[in-house]
Amino acid sequence: MTVSPALMRRIAEAAAQQTLPRFRQPVLIDNKVDGGFDPVTEADREAEKAIRALIGEAYPDHGILGEEFGLEGEA
Repeated sequence: MTVSPALMRRIAEAAAQQTLPRFRQPVLIDNKVDGGFDPVTEADREAEKAIRALIGEAYPDHGILGEEFGLEGEA
């Protein structure tokens, strides 16, 4: 599978729109696992949502595996 550079740029820009405004701002860090520490922030979650949305538009039949929300569809 080949992904177009234009799509990769759109994905990077969408993630940046979610993360850059939160950079060096007060942040709430959640722990996403029991029995250990796996930090996650609002920026992490929102960036992944933006990335997933664009991948889903471009490749509606593909599964998506992400760090914050796991598997969606079939991988």
